[in-house]
Amino acid sequence: MDTSQNFNVLEVDTLKTNKLDYSYSNNILDITLNNCKTLQLNISHSDYILNTKDYNMDINIELTSQKIGTKHRILITNKQNSLCIYCKYANDKFKGSCKINNNSNTINNEILKNNLTKKIININDGVYSDIIFIPTSSLGLYNGGYIDLVYIGNNNCNIPVTTTDVGYWSVSGNLIGDIKIPKSIIASNSIKMILTLYLLNHVNGKKIICATTKHPTTGEIYFNNVENNNISLFLNSTYIIQLFDIETSLIVYNSETYNSSLTNSLYNIKINKHLYLNTSGDGFISLKDIDTNNTNNTKNTLSFLNDFDRTVGIGTINALAFNIQPLYNKTITDYNKLNVIQYKIEKKATPTVETVISGFFNIIDIQAYNNDNIDTVSLPSCIIGKYNIFTNSENKIGVGTIYNMY
Repeated sequence: MDTSQNFNVLEVDTLKTNKLDYSYSNNILDITLNNCKTLQLNISHSDYILNTKDYNMDINIELTSQKIGTKHRILITNKQNSLCIYCKYANDKFKGSCKINNNSNTINNEILKNNLTKKIININDGVYSDIIFIPTSSLGLYNGGYIDLVYIGNNNCNIPVTTTDVGYWSVSGNLIGDIKIPKSIIASNSIKMILTLYLLNHVNGKKIICATTKHPTTGEIYFNNVENNNISLFLNSTYIIQLFDIETSLIVYNSETYNSSLTNSLYNIKINKHLYLNTSGDGFISLKDIDTNNTNNTKNTLSFLNDFDRTVGIGTINALAFNIQPLYNKTITDYNKLNVIQYKIEKKATPTVETVISGFFNIIDIQAYNNDNIDTVSLPSCIIGKYNIFTNSENKIGVGTIYNMY
């Protein structure tokens, strides 16, 4: 046979093949720029696949069904700006987990094993969450991810019948983000890192939902660990602290500009210099205060945090009320309040001042953590924090503004 001959039509009596696996669905709903702001899903949309057809959208999805077994899949097929999923009924909540993987297309110049080590798992914290909210693409809205939602009802898998009966949407998914982990944590007195605490101050809850540290010139940023309002910081780093109101997307406090004499200085951060000393008075002093009429007895004059090291420089005289010091290759004899600083956030509330939240700054010596004289971040999942997409309904970070948290 002439092997160069072409056949346009091949006819056979019987054609045998191996078993073909395939799936098909015509239940596809495109999310577009026209409907992304107010997308409402009901029982008729069960088993639908929601496909992000357009790019860079701010997507808002309301779930209205309370029929057991209702399910939706959201496919992030294009990079998006933000995503908010919430329920029509106030007693419906979210529980489950969602894995966020690093975008494999980004160049990895970090001295970590590979991009796959940069992975975090979001999970509800036991107090089941009001909404799922991803405020920026880097936190899970690159193309290639998905979220599955299934309505499972109350604890008995029944439809909630009272206002106190809680129904649940079960959540699972894999998302793609651009997770940033620093190569190393190197102390620098000359560079003031910007520590931003994202504050929820609402009658339904008061807490720090997350915290970030940002380099003032390079813009490099990472999340700090936050557990029950206790925040991890790094030894001998220098910090400017900002409070960010997650409901209004406004900076309500800056440690460099706080002036107690101004009436519009509503929020203040104080630290306890008498922690565990059994000294009269609460011992709390302002972290910083540029009011020249305020005495040193009621405000801190040390640079936060590098001057708090009691073993070197100005700290050997002025930081003795605290017990902040390096741990690696050292003999420690005093473990009382070692590398912890108690803090509280106050707000002026006529006619008094209320304590919004309180907690501890936990100071990490990265060399002691590594048990080596190196500043490399090893096992980052233990010391670098995250933003949890399971959050409170009051969380409106960046909504209606140009603010970008990450």
